[in-house]
Amino acid sequence: MKYFFVPFLFFMSCFVIGQTREIDSLIIELKKVKGLEKKALIENKLASAYIKERKLQNANETANNALLKGIEIDNPTVIADAYLNIANIHYINWEGPEAIKYYQKVDSVLSKNNILNSTLYKSKSNIGNLIYRTDYDSLDLIKIKGYFNESLDIALALKDTLQQSKMLIRLGDLHQNKVEYDSAIAMYKKAEKLIKKDDKESLADLYWALAGVYFDLNDTLKAKNYTNKRYDLVKNSANINERASANWVHGNLLFMAEDYKNAIKHHKISISLYESLEYRNYGRLAGAGGRIYRAYEKLNDYKSAFNYLKKTMIYNDSALAKSRNNKVEELETKYQTEKKEQEITLLKSQKKLAEQQKKNQRNLFLGGLGVTTIAGLFLFILYRNRQKTNTKLKELDKIKSNFFANISHEFRTPLTLIADPINDTLNDDSISDKKRQQFTVAQQNSERLLSLVNQVLDLSKIDAGQLKLHIQNDNALKLISALSASFSYSAKQKGISYLVNIEEKEENVWFDKDAIEKITINLLSNALKYTPENGSVTCNAYTDNNRLFFEIKNTGKGLSSEDLNNIFERFYQSNEQNQGTGIGLALVKELVELHKGTISVNSVPNAWTTFTVTLPVDKNSFKNEEFVSTTSTGAIRKTPIPSHSTNENAEEFTDSELPILLIVEDNADLRTLLKQTFDTRYNVMTASNGKIGVELALEHIPDLIISDIMMSEKDGITLTKELKTDERTSHIPIILLTAKAEVESQFEGINTGADDYITKPFDKKLLKLKVEKLIESRKKLQLRYSQEVILMPKDIAITNLDEVFLEKVQVVLDQNLVESSFNTEDFSKAVGLSRMQLHRKIKALTGLSASEFIRSQRLKLAAQLLKKSDINISQVGYTVGFNDHSYFTKCFKEAYNCTPTEYSKQHS
Repeated sequence: MKYFFVPFLFFMSCFVIGQTREIDSLIIELKKVKGLEKKALIENKLASAYIKERKLQNANETANNALLKGIEIDNPTVIADAYLNIANIHYINWEGPEAIKYYQKVDSVLSKNNILNSTLYKSKSNIGNLIYRTDYDSLDLIKIKGYFNESLDIALALKDTLQQSKMLIRLGDLHQNKVEYDSAIAMYKKAEKLIKKDDKESLADLYWALAGVYFDLNDTLKAKNYTNKRYDLVKNSANINERASANWVHGNLLFMAEDYKNAIKHHKISISLYESLEYRNYGRLAGAGGRIYRAYEKLNDYKSAFNYLKKTMIYNDSALAKSRNNKVEELETKYQTEKKEQEITLLKSQKKLAEQQKKNQRNLFLGGLGVTTIAGLFLFILYRNRQKTNTKLKELDKIKSNFFANISHEFRTPLTLIADPINDTLNDDSISDKKRQQFTVAQQNSERLLSLVNQVLDLSKIDAGQLKLHIQNDNALKLISALSASFSYSAKQKGISYLVNIEEKEENVWFDKDAIEKITINLLSNALKYTPENGSVTCNAYTDNNRLFFEIKNTGKGLSSEDLNNIFERFYQSNEQNQGTGIGLALVKELVELHKGTISVNSVPNAWTTFTVTLPVDKNSFKNEEFVSTTSTGAIRKTPIPSHSTNENAEEFTDSELPILLIVEDNADLRTLLKQTFDTRYNVMTASNGKIGVELALEHIPDLIISDIMMSEKDGITLTKELKTDERTSHIPIILLTAKAEVESQFEGINTGADDYITKPFDKKLLKLKVEKLIESRKKLQLRYSQEVILMPKDIAITNLDEVFLEKVQVVLDQNLVESSFNTEDFSKAVGLSRMQLHRKIKALTGLSASEFIRSQRLKLAAQLLKKSDINISQVGYTVGFNDHSYFTKCFKEAYNCTPTEYSKQHS
């Protein structure tokens, strides 16, 4: 069974295609019923029906409506069903992480309430399917099997034979992927006993699985038999999507059976059907197009192959289109040059014939000189050529080494010229603390650049025997984890599944930090470089018995036996077209051996390649002179930047009138520079990652947030989504700051609710201007509100969530404003916020504190009564919640520049 079939198994097992009349009847029923619970139950059914018809926008809206009702009535079953529908929508859209998040919410809600039902079964089985889809060749097979076994246990407890059969098929698939075919067939046969004869969907699923096994076993007769039986079950479905899926799967199975003509036929049918649907399944369309062009290629019909490859590229996104570009050029070249192949072959034959004629003439001439002369001359020439070759190779090797050494030394001169004035400035006691911090950052980055240049010199140092270890006691696994995380963005850009399995240990070990860094970066860079798009890279690391084990595994073309024998040789390249110098792996090996460790490589062509490093990390493995002294200058930074702990966020602001600015940035140097940029005009808080940033935002409710996008713990996109969908923080302007300059990235940032987007490197003046303008725009809204007579949410709200919040505030005021005992504490409880959060929220939206806001609303209500009511003026203050008439008169005069009596006369 091929792994890319797994997502379809999920859809076939979880969604039975419905009819339009089911949706119509549910809509009619929804209009008739009363009560939140009944409406929510029908909305969940309607969302499922929309999903069956692939009307995903309608499904998402309906499921979210059901979710809100379920939360309001606190019904865990309704909530779980809504989460399941939302997760299924993400699954169909190939949004795996989002889908898993909602499936886990289903599990959490039902497990918390001790509820065992089919919804819980579906959530666990679907998580297993999602992991199975992406991680089938990793260590997570154990995790997948765990989810499938849990699902089977639930089905057994529910006595649901249908779901039992489905899980048995999934477990059989796992056995098949582990090449345990007998066990797989046994599982499939066990499932067959549970499936009813009229259950076409389950039988089709089973026949597909059995076809896959027999294809792998090269039993073509049985494989085709099950293939045809499966197709006969589903080919006449009344639903277009189901017929499209049937032909898509049948085309794949026929392709596996090398029946390329019929594979093309069925995939063309599937494309036609999929294109007629409202929901475009571009994954299926691209898959069908890809199968067709590969089938035409197998049939040597390059023109048709080229046409379908172009069509496939239209279905794929821009990244996939780019990755296939080389293949298009290859096919186009084949097609354009196919007619010239005979001419080229003829020219080659003529050339070989001419060469052979010359060789024969030379041999005849030499033959006349005698056998002895020929033998002696041959041996002499062979010896001399071998000497020349060896000399040239040594010279070339020396030239390459000298080149790296020389160019590195050339870099050191301008770096020294840069470093000297920085050091002189830092030694000047008259400079300000702010300038000192700025020059410290410059010094650290110049030192970092110098360190990178020095790494290029390592190879020549190793040759000269001058490179020494610098062993220190630290956490090696945390170092590898941090280095591995820095490659996530590159992997994502290339569409690579990037898995990092680093053992979490607080234990310190003995190692050379610089060597570990170079080994890790070289191996990960190499793996990502040679992994094709949509491939996978796995990084595993752990310590055991005083040894560090580090493994990098990637899919791709793999290495031949010749490559395996030479891969660690200096300047060796497996392909002349490969970029690079060919010294990376040679340097890695020599660093590993210098560290008293070993490195090995295993590879299966067109499958995977694994580099395994084993290093000793106990103190006894190294000599005394190899340890770093704690007092050495190399272990201590001369002018450290102040630490960025959470304590800096707990400081009391000296000027409470200044706006509060939160900066979320994981780079300590950049975080310091940003703080220095704004700390004269703002109260600045900082956070080193998105998780801390969200916590600080919810606690302090800042006036504006500047956040990086690419961060550990929680990225800027997630931070923006969480804060913009939280009633307490939805009003806060957010500027996203990132090195990703692509238009798609900017669109994603703004689409999440961010107010602005600026790319690195950035102009500080531009950033300061953007911050000032956003703060100014909020103040204009506050000013306009202060001039309004009554609260108008749609006019002053910044987001839809703010409008909902202000409408809630209006309801609270309508119910409580006239009560003289109503105060800010009652106000905060009524709207569900803390006093500080309410104060900051109201202040941001209206420019008034919570108590000022209550007083303002009472005075506006009093003004309305004075204009429209015949009530005695002395009673107006008491009516709107003022206990003291003189205080009421004073407040009214401050707000309207006249007494209540004067105001009443002016508007009578």
